[in-house]
Amino acid sequence: MRENSRVFQSCEAGLSEVIGFVLIIGLIVVVASLYLTYGVPAQGRENEILHMNEVKDQFVGYKLSLDSLFNNNKVGTTVSNSFTLGTSGGYTQGTFSFIPMMSPVNSGGTFAINQRTVEPETLKITSQSLILNNSVKYEVDLPAQVNYTPNHVYVNISNIQPGDLTNNGIFGTNVSSRSWYAIVNLTPRSLHYNETQSVTCPLGGGACTITYQEGNRYTGTDITLSVAKGDILTMQNTVVYQNISPYSVYSIDLMDEAYGLQLSLRPQDTVGLVVSKPLGSIVGTGNITYDFTEMNPYTISPIPLGSIEYHAQNNYWIPQNYYYQMGGVFLEQMDGNVTYKLPPEITFAYDNQTDPAKKIVTVNINALTISPDNRGVVGGNSPIQIKSTLTNITPMPYVKGTANTKWIRIGVNTTSNPSRQMWYNYFGYTAKVAGIPNYIQGYEGTETYIEITSPSSYYGVNVIASNATYATTVHGVGGIVE
Repeated sequence: MRENSRVFQSCEAGLSEVIGFVLIIGLIVVVASLYLTYGVPAQGRENEILHMNEVKDQFVGYKLSLDSLFNNNKVGTTVSNSFTLGTSGGYTQGTFSFIPMMSPVNSGGTFAINQRTVEPETLKITSQSLILNNSVKYEVDLPAQVNYTPNHVYVNISNIQPGDLTNNGIFGTNVSSRSWYAIVNLTPRSLHYNETQSVTCPLGGGACTITYQEGNRYTGTDITLSVAKGDILTMQNTVVYQNISPYSVYSIDLMDEAYGLQLSLRPQDTVGLVVSKPLGSIVGTGNITYDFTEMNPYTISPIPLGSIEYHAQNNYWIPQNYYYQMGGVFLEQMDGNVTYKLPPEITFAYDNQTDPAKKIVTVNINALTISPDNRGVVGGNSPIQIKSTLTNITPMPYVKGTANTKWIRIGVNTTSNPSRQMWYNYFGYTAKVAGIPNYIQGYEGTETYIEITSPSSYYGVNVIASNATYATTVHGVGGIVE
């Protein structure tokens, strides 16, 4: 009986070790299952959130690079920016990440140039405005206030009579603004001479006496120009017309780049003219000439906006698409909503003065576009590089000045419904925040538009607009390239 008892006791001890081992294995399986069910997705979600934040920062950096080229007028300059297409194991993935099945699956993405919509998205601008036109001249006599950046400031000298062209015939006209002045003179020329007048010799011989005549002989009259900026004289008595004739009219354009005054005259400056040295019946006049005409309507051909876009292929986090267009950074999510992280380059401002003539709405449009000739797609989870070259900057021909427009309509045409809604919201919010008094917004077909009307009965909208184009290429490391 004792031997059986010992055997029975031995069997009991062996059974308890097996059960304990099985329980441990079961516990490990439960922990691993819980980690696979909750831990791995949580780590994957965190990795993808961090990656999307990195992508957003990379798009912001891309925008700042393109803005820098535009703001510094660096035509022909190329910038390079890097983007990461996927998580690629670059983030911490948990305690068991050394076991492949315990690690989150790496996400990838697709980077595309000009692939957002089948039909190109375009910007269209229509307005009633003063537009530069070399064949049309608008003149204002001096003295006058400058309302727009002038193309020409003429000083005219006329009614010159023959009796005015003498050695003592001096005429002067002063033209001045707050930071510079110019003096236009009729300046006689003379030649100094020392001639033999007579020779007298004594009859009986001896030394002869020579008589000389010395003086200045009038040789003609010139029109000369002197220019000063502030207290610094930059030109003095420079001859513009030599040996002038009576009955002729002579004009000097002070905006000629040779005189250095083009950048010294601004809207709201007053240009005066005074005849400082009158002579006979000579007349000194002046005028400001603008090369523009009113056009109603003036329509700019639709401008293809282009875009660069990143499509995230997230496994644990909601799918997100970031894209750059017209100087803005936008986010599109799976619910179809599009929001702007950084606003596009269309801004409004309102100078609400007491004087109705000074109530001016400023519309600033920088159409920063990706060349429609550039296309490409790269997919995978490796880093890529985007190279962008500023190929041109073209100012739109609105007259530069205090106000040049009575009304303007800005429209963005896109076949993407979420994008149309985003532009509608952006136009309305931006106009409301700026306090624009007279505007309407809406949809017309596939176009979202805003129309702004002058707050006064005359020109009360100042449009400042330009179009810059970037040539963009994508260079991928692995993945698919199209």
